[in-house]
Amino acid sequence: MRASVVLFLLPTVAAAQSPFDAARLLPRSDSFAVTVQGRQVGGIRETLEKTADGYRLVSVQSLAGMNQSTEVLFSRTLAMTSVKQEGQARGQSMKIGVAYGRGRAKGTATTPGPQGMKTIAVDTTVPPGAVDDNALQSLLPALPLGAGKTFQVPVFASGQGTSKVMTVTVSGSESVTVPAGTFDAWKVEVAGGQVPVTFWVSRTDPRVVKMGFAGAPMAFELVK
Repeated sequence: MRASVVLFLLPTVAAAQSPFDAARLLPRSDSFAVTVQGRQVGGIRETLEKTADGYRLVSVQSLAGMNQSTEVLFSRTLAMTSVKQEGQARGQSMKIGVAYGRGRAKGTATTPGPQGMKTIAVDTTVPPGAVDDNALQSLLPALPLGAGKTFQVPVFASGQGTSKVMTVTVSGSESVTVPAGTFDAWKVEVAGGQVPVTFWVSRTDPRVVKMGFAGAPMAFELVK
């Protein structure tokens, strides 16, 4: 999970090593149904818009026992600027407020864990070109996807204050049907996180249309 506090106003990180192509990123507004074994248990509304300085991503999630609102700001070159998040998980408040600048991430995060809510101070270096984990799904369409392609993506988990490199592999293409319709999609495997995740990204419209988790009956499906 991720969350929001006071932001530090710092210059953005250079995105020289980013595999993403900003020219592929288009403003959009998507709604997803969250299902478990085919039964809807929640929903997600996600909006990506251009700003004077770059982009603003807003995601509002509502699931059984949890709700959260996340805002990620990043530059025209897709360099991360800040992330803010607020929400409730099992009746407890969670927050993240982290700013990116001068090769560092700085802020505070309160997120759920095995022992309950945990608050940490975030003040650490960030790899060049790293994307906030809250923005990874929305940025996938900005990769030059193609059959057999693999990308190494530096990711910063702002809720934990840690960096990792995630492997994004295009395992093929297939037709996938979701409530919004039937799409010819790239099947994209993402490894390196807590569990492997599969995304289906439309080949003709730059958007994620479905997401599934390895070994779990949960799925996110595009509604509109």
